[in-house]
Amino acid sequence: MLFRILFIPYLFISMKSTLSLLENYPNYYTLLQGDIQYFIEENKEKEITETLLKLPKKYQNLRIEIGNQIKSLQKSKLKLSLWYNSNKIIFPPSLSIEQASSEVTAEYKASLLDDDIIENQTLVDLTGGMGVDSFYFSKRVKKVIYIEQNELLASIAKHNFEQLGATNIEVICGNSEDFLRKSKENNIVFDWIYLDPARRDDVNKKVFLLEDCQPNMVELWSLFKNRGKKWLLKTAPLLDIRLVLNRLIQVEIVKVVALQNECKEVLYQLNSSEKNVNSEKSQISAINLHDKNSKREKLKNNNEKNNIEQFNFFLDKEKEIFINYSIKNEIQSFLYEPNVAILKAGAFKSITEYYQVNKLSTNTHLYTSHDLKENFIGKIFKVMEVMLFSKKEVKRKFGKKRLNIVTRNFPMSVKDLRKQFSILEGKNEFLFFTTITSNSADEKIVILCEKINF
Repeated sequence: MLFRILFIPYLFISMKSTLSLLENYPNYYTLLQGDIQYFIEENKEKEITETLLKLPKKYQNLRIEIGNQIKSLQKSKLKLSLWYNSNKIIFPPSLSIEQASSEVTAEYKASLLDDDIIENQTLVDLTGGMGVDSFYFSKRVKKVIYIEQNELLASIAKHNFEQLGATNIEVICGNSEDFLRKSKENNIVFDWIYLDPARRDDVNKKVFLLEDCQPNMVELWSLFKNRGKKWLLKTAPLLDIRLVLNRLIQVEIVKVVALQNECKEVLYQLNSSEKNVNSEKSQISAINLHDKNSKREKLKNNNEKNNIEQFNFFLDKEKEIFINYSIKNEIQSFLYEPNVAILKAGAFKSITEYYQVNKLSTNTHLYTSHDLKENFIGKIFKVMEVMLFSKKEVKRKFGKKRLNIVTRNFPMSVKDLRKQFSILEGKNEFLFFTTITSNSADEKIVILCEKINF
């Protein structure tokens, strides 16, 4: 057993190996040879099976590894462009790429660290994985300690950090709970602790409760919360926010993060020094990030420079807001559909108050107004016609026409509606099939509208 002194004074962490690709994973190390790198680079956008047929005989024993590199490169092209475009990067098995943060979301997470005391901070990443989050954290703090119990992943991450010029990341192959226990024994406190628990069990089955993920954040927090001044927890979007707030005290801020209107993760910032944090008073932020290189709509009510749309609200205030539901003949000139981050965050009432719009029904998260709300974060439509849902009338008016179909709180799927009413794929005009509250009763309606592009 080897021992290594970290740059944190008096803290000794046992290492499983020297994390050398050459010594422990020679096949992966061989991938760094110039002719193999050239072969991978020349074929990284081609079909894998056909490409491997052209592999020189002397490298047939590396067929699996080379195939995996090409497969991983293809998965990384948009998600991890820095890794994709850098020389002599080794990619782990493709599952690790699927589970890794994208560069856009990793860079956003790093931006959350405190600006005023950032220069001398140390951050511990308890679930290092491919190392994307650690890499971007390293650009914001003085020191990062990356911890990963999978030896191959840790070895690849160490190599890639060196290739990417990240010299302030210490790589440890070990168990995160053991690391925290040794930190506690030595009375060491870190500025930040970050973790993204694995959401699969020992037989690779998906799990959804916080306690079933590895490591168990609820258990770690109860045992070791004082090892970090602040903690940042990442969970999958499927995990209910209020359930997490009930299981973890001292959550200060919740951030629901979407990338180009696709919900990617939920972040929870905890402060170990706060004793009595009321989860009902937690600030929740709905964040919609945009790739700097992507085509996108004009950003509204946001930080244009950083490609961020953001809406903030508080849980206790959300509960107190009175909702003015629209009835059929009051659906007004414009229709609004919030982005997915707002929907996941549950700001259903808060946006009615902030934007001065009316909600269609309790379970219909569409909104309407007489005046155009240009800053609304989401999609905006000009209402052209509103009608009660009638199979005969829908068939007569819209059959064989080219229209986009959207269903919200409606019993039929888009596929079934197209089939039953012979509605063709459309371009600019939309049909919303939805439910409203009318005189205390629910009614199904159809709204014909046109999307407004800024």
